[in-house]
Amino acid sequence: MGIDTDSDTDVEGDKDKDGDGDGDGSTDTDADVDTDRSSGRTDDRQNVPITGDELLETFPRARSRESDDVSILELPGRDASAVPNAEVLRPELADPLDDDLYTHQAAALRALGRGENVCVATSTASGKTRIYALQIARHYLDARARGDGTDATAYVCYPTKALSRDQERELNDFYDTLGLDISVRVYDGDTERGDTRRHIREEADVIITNFAGVNTYLHDHDRWARFLSACELVVVDESHTYTGVHGMHVAWIVRRLKRVLEYYDADPQFVLTSATIGNPGAHSSSLVGEPVTVVDEDGSPTGPRELVLWNPPPQAREESDEEHASGSSGDETPADGGEDAITDRVPATVEAPKLLSHLAYHDAQTLLFTPSRKLAELSVKRASKHRRDRSRYYANPDRGSAIEPYHAGHSRRNRHGTEHRLKTGLLDGVASTNALELGINVGEMDATVQLGYPGQRQSFWQQLGRAGRGTKRALSVLVAGHRTLDQYVVNNPDYLLETDVEDAVVDTENDAVFARHLLCAADELALDESDGSAAGFADRDRLERAVEMWRRAGRLAGYLETGVSYTGPPRPQGSISLYATTGEEYAVELAEGVDERHDPEMEPLAEERVLRDFHEGAVRLHEGKQYEVCAVDHTTPRPSVTLRPTDVDYYTRTRTDVTVLDAVSEESRDIGSVRLHFGRGRVLVYHGTYDKVAVHGGQKKERMIPTENPPLSMETQLCWLEVPDRVETALVEKYREFSVPELDGGLAETAHLGYAGGLHAAEHATIGVAPLELMVDKRDLGGLATLSIDSHLATATENGETDARENANATPQNIAAAEATVREIASELEHEPASGWFIYDGIDGGLGFSRAIYENFEAVAARARDLIADCDCGHIDGCPACVMDDQCGNNNRPLHRDAAVDVLDQVLGNADVDDLEPYLPDDEFGGDRRPPLFYA
Repeated sequence: MGIDTDSDTDVEGDKDKDGDGDGDGSTDTDADVDTDRSSGRTDDRQNVPITGDELLETFPRARSRESDDVSILELPGRDASAVPNAEVLRPELADPLDDDLYTHQAAALRALGRGENVCVATSTASGKTRIYALQIARHYLDARARGDGTDATAYVCYPTKALSRDQERELNDFYDTLGLDISVRVYDGDTERGDTRRHIREEADVIITNFAGVNTYLHDHDRWARFLSACELVVVDESHTYTGVHGMHVAWIVRRLKRVLEYYDADPQFVLTSATIGNPGAHSSSLVGEPVTVVDEDGSPTGPRELVLWNPPPQAREESDEEHASGSSGDETPADGGEDAITDRVPATVEAPKLLSHLAYHDAQTLLFTPSRKLAELSVKRASKHRRDRSRYYANPDRGSAIEPYHAGHSRRNRHGTEHRLKTGLLDGVASTNALELGINVGEMDATVQLGYPGQRQSFWQQLGRAGRGTKRALSVLVAGHRTLDQYVVNNPDYLLETDVEDAVVDTENDAVFARHLLCAADELALDESDGSAAGFADRDRLERAVEMWRRAGRLAGYLETGVSYTGPPRPQGSISLYATTGEEYAVELAEGVDERHDPEMEPLAEERVLRDFHEGAVRLHEGKQYEVCAVDHTTPRPSVTLRPTDVDYYTRTRTDVTVLDAVSEESRDIGSVRLHFGRGRVLVYHGTYDKVAVHGGQKKERMIPTENPPLSMETQLCWLEVPDRVETALVEKYREFSVPELDGGLAETAHLGYAGGLHAAEHATIGVAPLELMVDKRDLGGLATLSIDSHLATATENGETDARENANATPQNIAAAEATVREIASELEHEPASGWFIYDGIDGGLGFSRAIYENFEAVAARARDLIADCDCGHIDGCPACVMDDQCGNNNRPLHRDAAVDVLDQVLGNADVDDLEPYLPDDEFGGDRRPPLFYA
């Protein structure tokens, strides 16, 4: 746990100064305190339970903090821009509506009326649901007017079951208001089997489901013939959530759905609703495989908002130098939010629940967003503890104390109960995962608190939008963790207000994902030549290669000219995991003889996660309970992980080593004097050893325990940068005195070490800030800084083409063997290799993330450079807020901030190569070939 710096006894203002018994430590005129800071604020501050200034005035010890720890931004509201309903809608729909359409609703409905597909990318609570609800009503009225007995149906896909149930109620109520007999039903894994499902398929006008369901139901499409043949609209709600691996799968499921719909002579329009993202048109077109009209001029009103950027207060620094170097910490276990790094501040996981408790005490109904289910539960306990520990301040302990957790791990009945109590005001606060980020109706909240920056601006604004919906004023607090992104945001608040937001990335080039969906498509309907046409399932060459591969494997039979049929095991749809690129998943089982009540009920695990987190001997925390992995079966057709409950005073942390081999450049471009490449290569990941780390204090109880894991080999996408020799030579000389005595292998005094630390730090920073520009998950990216890029590339043949090494299939079985392979290649080079760093997609086949970074490298590098240069940690090897990374396979050694800034300045053209002239030696330092060092 983090050290709690608050105190009951010495906090100025803890006592009830104004004598009104509310214990708020403020006078009745606190809203007027500090008029300079509050100048320009609107008068309706008096209409909210607590303002940003009052929060700063009343929160224990907040006034004693550094002035730049907390900043308050005033965000103005926006008036509605509307269009008369009669200008867009027929009287049957226009007359029953109480309010006119917002301009974006009208624009979207007009585009749909022209037969176009539409993506609506506007703010939270801007009425996006109303658009497709009205389009469904249009189709219903058209079908009724035809009088031929045909239906008009709609397939509506939501990302979560909770959202599906909520929208079922909303849509049915809406059609009741319109006086239309439109039946809206949910059909998903919770729907009762048998007659209930059959009735929905045969009678419902609108079916709400999710893409995991669509993937399964396509196998039995003949049962859906009535519904599919009448389908005129497909809705993809919250489409911005479909990125990365999940987005790839959804894109292929949509293409399979379109094949089946075409079989039934249906040609529906698509409506996609999205949060504000940077590329709504391109992202939507990638998902549905068709042109899409974008509507993003938001006509809905918003109320004014105060945004408080809250950096937790400093705390005593008690960690050892070794822990500083490795980035480890005893402040929080990974289950407490993953802030697994040294910190000078109280963790956000401790501070944010206090703010939840404080705001609820001051009558502000508050929603706290947390990054995990465990933290949602833990935050409620910490909020209560904060209140008890400060009983002198919070004089009435029952005031604002109705706070509950909310996440998908709760039963549907419990979730609905929490939603109802929020909406009706029976709850003062809720600590939730991002399950409440999406459009579930929980009423009008007064405030939001975010436990850490959620990673992207679209998610940030979506969470903020849960408070103050409509024109109501609201308060939002971002509590920064000590991660790179959090500290960048609170120190650069203008970033949050920039109009350019991150691009969402969906890449359908992953062959492993494509191949599995091809099997499903062939099972649903035989493949033929039309599937290889311009408007077909895939391009002809790719389709033929995949068909040939599966034919040889005995899973497909026939040829495109005459029809390709599926011949493999029944229901290939069951092998699709929407969060993994391959079907290789490990079932999680309880050890024999353990009581069933201890069953963790975990979803199947992807192979890469098993190797990293669930090796034999690992101790994992799940839903507040400790489990030890007692067996892992990699060899059977149904691989599995076996757990048993435990209660120990440590958790485990796996050490990870990485190298890249046989990289091939497919594209390259110059950025000033630096060359940037994009291509493919083989990434080898070794989760070879692990440490046992004390829950309290963070000391390592045991180190370097072998996991006996095989290496994880990925053929994936990557980009890399080659630093010019002249720049390298100068920076080696400039930082030649840098050393890291603790380094193994006699490398502590290597002359290149300072420069190598700069490359390593720059690699960490570019990955760390990538989510600031792109909708990528940092956990799906990896990197490798190296003094010998060429040692990681495929060799060149005599005709100039590249070829993998002859023994490339002989995968080095441990990191020592991998290092030996790289040294061997380096010794055989006939030229001086370039130095630089790789960034790769951490998923077999790739995600499109490294390509997006390649295409936007200048923007990413600029963010990285500013992050490093502006950090005030004062450490040459940085801190978790700038260049340290808790996923680093080399314990964050070596790192050199100044060298990283110099390298990035050269990349960005901020400095000229001639600026390094003073550091260039008469002869290259040492005269020997550089060591082939590489750092992940």
